[in-house]
Amino acid sequence: MEKITLNQLYDIMYDHMDPTGWWPGRSDWEVIWSTILIQNTNWKNVAKALTSLYYATDFLPQNILNMTNEELSKMIASAGFYTRKTQTIKNVATYFNDNFDCDLELAQEQNKRKLRQEILSIHGIGPETADVILMYGLRKGEFVVDTYSRRLFTCLGWKNVPPYEKAKVLIEKNLDNFTLRNYQNFHAIIDTFNQEYKLPQQFDNSFLAKYELIIPY
Repeated sequence: MEKITLNQLYDIMYDHMDPTGWWPGRSDWEVIWSTILIQNTNWKNVAKALTSLYYATDFLPQNILNMTNEELSKMIASAGFYTRKTQTIKNVATYFNDNFDCDLELAQEQNKRKLRQEILSIHGIGPETADVILMYGLRKGEFVVDTYSRRLFTCLGWKNVPPYEKAKVLIEKNLDNFTLRNYQNFHAIIDTFNQEYKLPQQFDNSFLAKYELIIPY
């Protein structure tokens, strides 16, 4: 087995896979709402919800806040868990309205750590969703410790990946000179790799089968 670092893993995967077009969206607002809608469902159902939401609100948080919960729930019903997701979307819209007057560019200029702490305090938003919002909606480099990354790292020999926050710190400390685009690409190719090889069952048939990850410390 050939031992590789996280940076080397990124380079190998990037050479074999195309991350372009990941997390599609007509606007940063669409990306933010989709990170909430995608929870516990598939993209086909999310796409239907986004289409309805777009025609009703143009994805603008001020328009979402002008809707009743019942109206919003009907718009996003195809994504499932619509009662909970309705309230979470309203909570996120309220956050951007109260703190940035719905000016997403102003939000994107803020300190990454401060933004993450504030977004994590929004009811209904967990660490994974917060990091996806930060990376794709607010353009801040984050490593998303999702199920797909855990499966991949386990297949590569990291048998006991720590809980979310500790794993995130370890991983980011071991990613040298990573840009926002690098973080976005890594997230995309890890998720795509899992979809192509159905981890862990088909890992031995993949181009990564001969490698072992040097566990971050």
